[in-house]
Amino acid sequence: MADDITWDFSELTKLAGDLGKVPNNAGPKIRAAVQYTATNVKKDARASVSEGKSSWSALPPAIDYDLHGTTGRNLGGISAEVGYNKGRGGGKLGNLREFGAPGKSLAPHNDLANALEKNQNDFQHGLEVALKDAEREAGL
Repeated sequence: MADDITWDFSELTKLAGDLGKVPNNAGPKIRAAVQYTATNVKKDARASVSEGKSSWSALPPAIDYDLHGTTGRNLGGISAEVGYNKGRGGGKLGNLREFGAPGKSLAPHNDLANALEKNQNDFQHGLEVALKDAEREAGL
Protein backbone atom coordinates (compact mmCIF):
# COMPACT_ATOMS: atom_id res chain seq x y z
CA MET A 1 0.00 0.00 0.00
CA ALA A 2 2.73 2.47 0.84
CA ASP A 3 4.35 1.75 -2.51
CA ASP A 4 1.57 3.70 -4.29
CA ILE A 5 2.40 7.04 -2.62
CA THR A 6 4.49 9.49 -4.67
CA TRP A 7 5.70 12.93 -3.77
CA ASP A 8 6.24 15.79 -6.20
CA PHE A 9 8.68 18.36 -4.84
CA SER A 10 9.20 20.22 -8.13
CA GLU A 11 7.28 23.34 -7.02
CA LEU A 12 9.10 23.41 -3.70
CA THR A 13 12.43 23.05 -5.51
CA LYS A 14 11.50 25.93 -7.85
CA LEU A 15 10.46 28.11 -4.89
CA ALA A 16 13.78 27.42 -3.14
CA GLY A 17 15.63 28.40 -6.30
CA ASP A 18 13.60 31.59 -6.66
CA LEU A 19 14.14 32.48 -3.00
CA GLY A 20 17.87 32.14 -3.57
CA LYS A 21 17.70 34.93 -6.16
CA VAL A 22 16.07 37.46 -3.81
CA PRO A 23 19.25 38.55 -1.93
CA ASN A 24 21.08 39.25 -5.20
CA ASN A 25 18.16 41.29 -6.48
CA ALA A 26 17.47 43.02 -3.18
CA GLY A 27 20.95 44.30 -2.33
CA PRO A 28 21.24 47.06 -4.95
CA LYS A 29 17.63 48.12 -4.36
CA ILE A 30 18.12 48.33 -0.59
CA ARG A 31 21.32 50.31 -1.12
CA ALA A 32 19.39 52.72 -3.38
CA ALA A 33 16.69 53.17 -0.71
CA VAL A 34 19.33 53.85 1.96
CA GLN A 35 21.15 56.33 -0.28
CA TYR A 36 17.93 58.12 -1.25
CA THR A 37 16.94 58.53 2.40
CA ALA A 38 20.44 59.64 3.42
CA THR A 39 20.30 62.31 0.72
CA ASN A 40 16.91 63.53 1.96
CA VAL A 41 18.06 63.57 5.60
CA LYS A 42 21.13 65.58 4.56
CA LYS A 43 19.01 68.08 2.60
CA ASP A 44 16.45 68.49 5.38
CA ALA A 45 19.14 68.94 8.06
CA ARG A 46 20.96 71.49 5.89
CA ALA A 47 17.71 73.42 5.39
CA SER A 48 17.05 73.40 9.13
CA VAL A 49 20.54 74.67 9.97
CA SER A 50 20.21 77.40 7.31
CA GLU A 51 17.17 78.88 9.05
CA GLY A 52 17.69 81.64 11.57
CA LYS A 53 21.06 82.87 12.81
CA SER A 54 23.81 83.55 10.30
CA SER A 55 26.39 82.45 12.90
CA TRP A 56 25.73 78.87 11.73
CA SER A 57 26.18 79.68 8.02
CA ALA A 58 29.31 77.50 7.70
CA LEU A 59 27.51 74.40 8.96
CA PRO A 60 25.09 73.37 6.19
CA PRO A 61 27.80 72.46 3.64
CA ALA A 62 29.53 70.39 6.32
CA ILE A 63 26.56 67.99 6.54
CA ASP A 64 27.09 64.97 4.33
CA TYR A 65 26.79 61.19 4.44
CA ASP A 66 28.81 58.02 3.91
CA LEU A 67 27.39 54.73 2.65
CA HIS A 68 28.68 51.46 4.10
CA GLY A 69 28.17 47.78 3.29
CA THR A 70 27.93 45.55 0.27
CA THR A 71 25.14 44.47 -2.07
CA GLY A 72 26.40 41.09 -3.27
CA ARG A 73 25.10 37.61 -2.47
CA ASN A 74 26.05 38.05 1.17
CA LEU A 75 24.57 41.39 2.10
CA GLY A 76 27.06 43.29 4.21
CA GLY A 77 24.91 45.41 6.47
CA ILE A 78 24.09 48.30 4.17
CA SER A 79 23.93 51.55 6.13
CA ALA A 80 24.45 55.29 5.87
CA GLU A 81 25.96 57.70 8.34
CA VAL A 82 24.65 61.26 8.06
CA GLY A 83 26.33 64.00 10.02
CA TYR A 84 28.84 66.82 10.20
CA ASN A 85 32.04 66.22 8.29
CA LYS A 86 34.71 67.51 10.69
CA GLY A 87 37.07 68.06 7.75
CA ARG A 88 34.81 70.65 6.15
CA GLY A 89 34.53 74.28 7.20
CA GLY A 90 32.39 74.64 10.29
CA GLY A 91 32.00 70.88 10.68
CA LYS A 92 33.79 70.86 14.02
CA LEU A 93 30.99 73.03 15.45
CA GLY A 94 28.29 70.60 14.33
CA ASN A 95 28.07 68.79 17.66
CA LEU A 96 27.46 72.10 19.45
CA ARG A 97 24.60 72.88 17.09
CA GLU A 98 23.09 69.39 17.28
CA PHE A 99 23.55 68.57 20.98
CA GLY A 100 23.97 71.99 22.60
CA ALA A 101 26.42 72.95 25.33
CA PRO A 102 25.31 72.44 28.93
CA GLY A 103 26.09 75.43 31.11
CA LYS A 104 26.69 77.63 28.06
CA SER A 105 23.03 78.46 27.40
CA LEU A 106 23.19 76.74 24.02
CA ALA A 107 20.17 74.49 23.59
CA PRO A 108 20.33 71.48 21.27
CA HIS A 109 18.80 72.06 17.86
CA ASN A 110 18.45 68.37 16.88
CA ASP A 111 18.56 69.18 13.17
CA LEU A 112 19.90 65.75 12.20
CA ALA A 113 17.60 63.85 14.57
CA ASN A 114 14.55 65.77 13.34
CA ALA A 115 15.50 65.22 9.69
CA LEU A 116 15.90 61.50 10.32
CA GLU A 117 12.51 61.31 12.02
CA LYS A 118 10.90 63.27 9.18
CA ASN A 119 12.19 60.72 6.63
CA GLN A 120 11.52 57.57 8.65
CA ASN A 121 8.20 56.60 7.02
CA ASP A 122 9.50 57.27 3.52
CA PHE A 123 12.52 55.08 4.26
CA GLN A 124 10.33 52.23 5.46
CA HIS A 125 8.20 52.54 2.33
CA GLY A 126 11.33 52.54 0.15
CA LEU A 127 12.56 49.32 1.76
CA GLU A 128 9.17 47.67 1.24
CA VAL A 129 9.19 48.64 -2.43
CA ALA A 130 12.79 47.42 -2.83
CA LEU A 131 11.96 44.00 -1.39
CA LYS A 132 8.76 43.64 -3.41
CA ASP A 133 10.66 44.51 -6.59
CA ALA A 134 13.39 41.99 -5.73
CA GLU A 135 10.80 39.27 -5.10
CA ARG A 136 9.02 40.10 -8.36
CA GLU A 137 12.28 39.90 -10.30
CA ALA A 138 12.93 36.50 -8.71
CA GLY A 139 9.55 35.27 -9.96
CA LEU A 140 7.76 35.31 -6.62
